[in-house]
Amino acid sequence: MTKFAGQGISFETIFNHVNEGVLIVDEEGVIVLSNPKLGEMFRYDDKELYGRKVEVLIPGVLTRRHEEYRKTYTKNPVKRPMGRNMTLHGMRKDGREFPIEISLSYYHSEGAVFVIAFIIDITDRFEQQARIERMNGELKSLNESLEKKVAERTLVLKEALHELEISRDDLSQALENEKGLNELKSRFISTASHEFRTPLSTILSSVSLIQKYTQSEDQENRERHILKIKNAVSGLTEILNDFLSLGKLEEGKMSAKPAAHDIFVLIRDVVSDINSIVRSGQSITYNKGSFELMIDKQLLRNVMFNLLSNAIKFSPEGAEIDVHVDDEGEDVVVAVKDQGIGISEADMKNLYGRFFRGENAIAIPGTGLGLNIVTKYLELMQGRITCTSALNEGTIFYIHLPKTKSN
Repeated sequence: MTKFAGQGISFETIFNHVNEGVLIVDEEGVIVLSNPKLGEMFRYDDKELYGRKVEVLIPGVLTRRHEEYRKTYTKNPVKRPMGRNMTLHGMRKDGREFPIEISLSYYHSEGAVFVIAFIIDITDRFEQQARIERMNGELKSLNESLEKKVAERTLVLKEALHELEISRDDLSQALENEKGLNELKSRFISTASHEFRTPLSTILSSVSLIQKYTQSEDQENRERHILKIKNAVSGLTEILNDFLSLGKLEEGKMSAKPAAHDIFVLIRDVVSDINSIVRSGQSITYNKGSFELMIDKQLLRNVMFNLLSNAIKFSPEGAEIDVHVDDEGEDVVVAVKDQGIGISEADMKNLYGRFFRGENAIAIPGTGLGLNIVTKYLELMQGRITCTSALNEGTIFYIHLPKTKSN
């Protein structure tokens, strides 16, 4: 019995405890030796296979082919490693088939050739592969669903862009006799094309990248790009709303519809809604002040949403945004205070003009229409807006609303 020097370990010990099935057959394909792992794999008792043809371990439909292969191999034996892109199957004692991998070797003894087969059960690997294929199928289905949704959203955007073009043409016609019409058209087209290009490029690139993430471990990447698409669509919606609102205001198609409302409730709801888009670490505090006013609910929501969106956009992460309501004689004043980049004294005089962007805000996305629209909404409600600010010290916008009593 062979022992390994200095270890006291016999060949028999290794043979009986190795984690692969080991099988030795003679030139006639008769099994002369097998280890316990092989018996466990094929469900045979110890030494039950000795003296039987190796084809007992081969599925019936493959027996004849295997006999021919075995005879050819015995005449010209070569060493063959595991794998070799071959999908093989063994058959257990109870007739059940299972996937295996086999490496072959051989040796000569007393003029005869003996073949040694090392066999591993790859059922777990096959099941894992099947799971991966199922997951790939699910991911493919998800990607197809996402592509469909993106296509639907793109169609909506195309229709919205078409409506925007119509609105632009109508606006151009209405302003034909106004001073500076050509400049207004130029700024309109330039702003629209610039502001639409970036989110549309983000959508297209994210969709292309999502198609490449097909493995389960890519889920985080897919979610990141889906979030980019959602944010881009949200940005496009905001831009469209600005342009469409401007068109309606210029055409006189918008009017105030006042009704008695508690201003505290209105502003509380806007703060609650906009909390979903605050940047990391930002917070909005609201100093509650309850006043009943005759006010257009939707117009005031639009004003507050615009001012709070700007406060979020122009303030750094972790900044606090403060909203409070005060009674100032004939008016109720709503103040929105941020800790943002501020407004220079030079920019202050043009702050409410159409398409105006401050010098320190050029790199931040926006149409330059928001504050202009806010002033027009407030005019419809007989209100007004004022502002105090300094560069890098934040900004406070004050909304002045008349305290008209309800009947």
